[in-house]
Amino acid sequence: MGVYQTEFFGSSALGLLAIASENICYMPREIKEKQADNIAKLMNVVIKKISLYDSYMLGLFGAANSKYMFVPSMVPEQETRRLDKEIIRLESAFNTLGNLILCNDKGIVLSPYLKAKADWIREKTGLKVDSSHIAGLPFPGILGLVTNKGGLIAKNCNDDELEKIEKILGVEIHRCEYYDGFPGAEIIANSKGLVAPSYLKAQKMSEIQEALGIY
Repeated sequence: MGVYQTEFFGSSALGLLAIASENICYMPREIKEKQADNIAKLMNVVIKKISLYDSYMLGLFGAANSKYMFVPSMVPEQETRRLDKEIIRLESAFNTLGNLILCNDKGIVLSPYLKAKADWIREKTGLKVDSSHIAGLPFPGILGLVTNKGGLIAKNCNDDELEKIEKILGVEIHRCEYYDGFPGAEIIANSKGLVAPSYLKAQKMSEIQEALGIY
């Protein structure tokens, strides 16, 4: 268990470029081998180098927990063959599913844009599924970050939103106080390890680590 601070291709948007779960971390094919090795050891995961919709922005288009991978219907089958998860394709006008889905192995929070899919996803996964805004905005996938141990959410998330999201995901979630970024866009984590941008310093990193229970 531990922490690794880095950048991908000079970018702090780690969560838009990679997708982490308890067993697999999906990364762009162009990622450096040293970075991939460090993350594999830190998070105790298999690294899968892939593309989604011919893009290296995996965390923009996809979302995953240990069993399921959510991808837009436009992603070709040839890209999903190596994913080693049950693929759930979503037919929607909204294709940036990484922005719109916040999930762990206990539940799935959907953007209100995907609310009509909730019953169908609940039936397919057997998990708790509901939709919610965060801070009044319809982007739970970038305004929150969750593992099977804990979570971090935008500081302007209101009490009703927070209570609802905690019930769906089954973990305690902390509002940001010092960290003012977008957790889902900048951070990847599972219950064993945390990968965060290099620019984050002591107070902000401590807040993120405490929320996720990773030290």
